[in-house]
Amino acid sequence: MAPRKSKNDETTEDLLRNLSNLIQDQTIAQLGLAGVPQHQIRKIVGVDITRVNRIVKHLKKIGG
Repeated sequence: MAPRKSKNDETTEDLLRNLSNLIQDQTIAQLGLAGVPQHQIRKIVGVDITRVNRIVKHLKKIGG
């Protein structure tokens, strides 16, 4: 019988997916802080514009 996994156990694929998402979010934030237009960020990172907007809108509030 295989050992049971708890809800907290993550597979390597889950961890890699989370790491990839984190790197993408950090890249979006850094490009946003550098003043790169959102449509260009979307092309560079390869994600949808909604995700870019969700992250960059907070940067603009922080930056004033």
